[in-house]
Amino acid sequence: MSEHRINTLFELLNEYKVEVPVIQRDYAQGRQDEHTKMVRDTLLLDIRSAILKETKPLDLNFVYGKAEDGKFIPIDGQQRLTTLYLLHMYAFSDDDSKTDLLRKFTYKTRTSSRVFFEKLTQNRTTVFSSELIPSKEIEDSEWFVSAWKFDPTVLSALTMLDDINTVFKNVENLDLYLSNREFEPVVFKFLDMDDLGMEDSLYIKLNARGKPLTPFENFKARLFGRLQKLDTNYARNFEQNFDREWTDLFWSKNWEIFDQTYLAFFGVLLMNADLSNNAKNWSNSIDYDKIEERLFRTTLYTLDYLSKHTDDKTTQQLIFNALTDRSSYQDRVLFHAVTTYMLLSEGIDTGSLKQWIRIVRNLTLNSQIDQASAYRRAIESVEQLSAYWEDLALHISKNIKITGFSQEQVEEERIKAQLIIHADFAEEIYKAEKHPYFNGQIRSALWFSRNSKGKYDKDAFVHYWEKISALFDKTKPKNDNLLRRALLTLGDYTLPVSEYKTFCVDDPNEAASTPSMKKLFSSHGDIVKELLNSVDVGQDIGMQLENIINNGSLPKSDWRYCFVKFPDLFRWMSIQHLRLRRVGNELLIISNKSSNGRNYEVFTVALYYALKANNIDSYFVSELGTYAERYLQVKEFTIRYLGGKYIFKDAANDVVYETSTADPIYEATKYLL
Repeated sequence: MSEHRINTLFELLNEYKVEVPVIQRDYAQGRQDEHTKMVRDTLLLDIRSAILKETKPLDLNFVYGKAEDGKFIPIDGQQRLTTLYLLHMYAFSDDDSKTDLLRKFTYKTRTSSRVFFEKLTQNRTTVFSSELIPSKEIEDSEWFVSAWKFDPTVLSALTMLDDINTVFKNVENLDLYLSNREFEPVVFKFLDMDDLGMEDSLYIKLNARGKPLTPFENFKARLFGRLQKLDTNYARNFEQNFDREWTDLFWSKNWEIFDQTYLAFFGVLLMNADLSNNAKNWSNSIDYDKIEERLFRTTLYTLDYLSKHTDDKTTQQLIFNALTDRSSYQDRVLFHAVTTYMLLSEGIDTGSLKQWIRIVRNLTLNSQIDQASAYRRAIESVEQLSAYWEDLALHISKNIKITGFSQEQVEEERIKAQLIIHADFAEEIYKAEKHPYFNGQIRSALWFSRNSKGKYDKDAFVHYWEKISALFDKTKPKNDNLLRRALLTLGDYTLPVSEYKTFCVDDPNEAASTPSMKKLFSSHGDIVKELLNSVDVGQDIGMQLENIINNGSLPKSDWRYCFVKFPDLFRWMSIQHLRLRRVGNELLIISNKSSNGRNYEVFTVALYYALKANNIDSYFVSELGTYAERYLQVKEFTIRYLGGKYIFKDAANDVVYETSTADPIYEATKYLL
């Protein structure tokens, strides 16, 4: 390594043509995120202070790279050099003698960046003499290509030029300050490497000088170092794509945080390979020597496919869903399904990708994967299924053993696979699976379509699925508690959850701790079937549910009557749980997930609303806990509902009245009128 007496940009350009290499990342100092903006503002103000001699000359530290044959290739300092280049472009906009010098700075990362800087150099006088801000003048120019707006380097340069204009527009003789050889206001330490390498030690040296790389840059450097050690025949292609096509891919999804999303891609990939945890700084803690060649091939094939097939929205979404802060275990399993297919197919859709994704997606979204252990079992199951990636439906139809997913959903996929292969069911099944609430879980309609001989009737399936799908929108029942009340009119449809039972929540997520309406309808029970048989999709569904309720004959001493008659009772429980619990002679409304808080007896709350309708004031007394005291205070009475009747006590705690009819709510209300 040798050191030259080069301190300024023009000294560097006088001696070398500067080429930012393909393996370098895009110019980033013009990004719009808050951190970069703060760094940019500070840097430009520091340069301005140095130029005006308000401070000492500004030392930008090392510019580090390979110099040979009249060419300098920066490996560190690219960002600072580009900022200096844009500043000099601005300062010497009217000086034609500097045009050839400025043309010696170029980007090799992508053609659009290189051509943009060439055109900017050529047209700089017009750009910086305009009354418009530089970015506006440039974008309105005939020479500007609209596609350049998708080039991250170009976008960053436009932002930087606007800020340079803001900071330096009132600085007179800026060009003279920058070319003053007696007082050089902005300098750097130029270092020429004798041997350009990508090994980890290089980046350790760079960090040692007190200018730490970003987490993404650190990861990239160490990843490339590991790739070089593996001695693959595609390392150069991998590194070039990393900084061009793949960068464009992540930039197009969210340019403001594209490097974070890019890093997250590898985070999920490594997590699925059990090489990383979900810690915030995972890239600093993993053992890079454990990264196998398979991971690089998986990356290469996956990102090449996504870059070339931007119209494949389904596959794109499954990958990028797993890269957000809100991603779930299910998202990571589906990410693994896509990347596994890409590895095995070498990044080519052989015609089986759609079926592979459909089946694994159905299995994943309809299984409870809410803990790390369940997530790991699902990942292992995808690995087992990958043996059949070329025709997964065919193999599932043969009843292969599948673990790690809901066995109910596994059986449903087996039945559907048989119908798709051997019957004309396929299109109707695919259509039904698209319903966003059920996410591929359609077994209730399949069950109801079976005839007495055990055969599945397509017309019957379509008939029942039309009714089921008409009852739900994307996230919940279309008629909310009206559907629950209609079901209660037909029977006790509640599902068990631990020592409780639930009316079934709206949220269809299988990872939830409480069964949903999706779970209820997929359990193909008799009450659900009776409701479906009563519904005509050609008529107003809400009115039909009201008719079921109005025409029902529920005993008025049945707890279900309370919820059907007084729908406000549903408001007394958490919509995330909708739970009841039987404790001795009481059926309790559970306000939250458990009965540790304040709970209220069903008939007592119903009486509260009956009294309210008759303008009789009352209030609840309820202590905390499952076995607490709880009653209704009305006038001089305390009222409890025990053993199927209301018991009235006076201030002396003596029983003064007990209901005895089959309509206890009406009887109690009448007594208090």
